[in-house]
Amino acid sequence: MKIEKPCARFNRFFKTKGAYALLVKVNEDKDIAVGALGKIRFKKGFYVYVGSAMGGLNHRLKRHLSKNKKLRWHIDYLLQDAKIVGVMVWESNKKIEDKIAKKLTKRFKFIKSFGSSDSKLKSHLFFCKDKDKLIETLFKALRRSSAFIEF
Repeated sequence: MKIEKPCARFNRFFKTKGAYALLVKVNEDKDIAVGALGKIRFKKGFYVYVGSAMGGLNHRLKRHLSKNKKLRWHIDYLLQDAKIVGVMVWESNKKIEDKIAKKLTKRFKFIKSFGSSDSKLKSHLFFCKDKDKLIETLFKALRRSSAFIEF
């Protein structure tokens, strides 16, 4: 899947630095080996992974949407058995993903230590069975320009 087509009207966002959230769907309860974290039980439902793209949103999102990649980050392991169903992006020259993740921590269950090895927070991956609740919370997370694309 190429990111240019679903995101063409949001080109301004994807050429810049910033933070992003991947909306991920897990179709059934599943144990997944996640690198150094070991096996983790993922429940059927929706997850939001929050990350930063200080090298550019377009490059980072293309990588996440690619099926053929070296497993490097925790999210890479999950995406082998799950599907990205939406993406939200925020423009920023500063790392703001912790601000977003902190807001999500207050509202949703999370997978401990997932995606947060370079953060003081407990996690950057959050779970909810209700997709719309996750999306609504993402829109409210920061009061700055953002874009959401649902696949």
